[in-house]
Amino acid sequence: MKHALRAIVFAVVLPLGAIVTLPAFAVPLSEPSLQRVAVRFSQSVIHIPGMTCSNQSCAVTVYISLIRLPGVMGVGVDESNQDVTVKYVPGRTSPSAFLKAVKNAGFPGTLVTKGST
Repeated sequence: MKHALRAIVFAVVLPLGAIVTLPAFAVPLSEPSLQRVAVRFSQSVIHIPGMTCSNQSCAVTVYISLIRLPGVMGVGVDESNQDVTVKYVPGRTSPSAFLKAVKNAGFPGTLVTKGST
């Protein structure tokens, strides 16, 4: 029996309109555990006062350090306010992991909002 596949592609829009497409993967449509899954996401905001690079390298470094964490579903970097918004699955990761990741990337920050939905 052949299974139909659904391709999943993630795209990230960076400042100045640059689009980065992340690797795609396919999942079987007939997989029962993937057909109807309700996941609650939380969102946290981190203020990073040291994120002042003029060529967006700071934003990219912070983005990559966070998007690699398990359970992180999305990262938005606002260089003008020096804020980072992280959308994540509670129980898979936490705001303390975000702070550790950005600190390890060289950008210590402070948590502004924690776990809002």
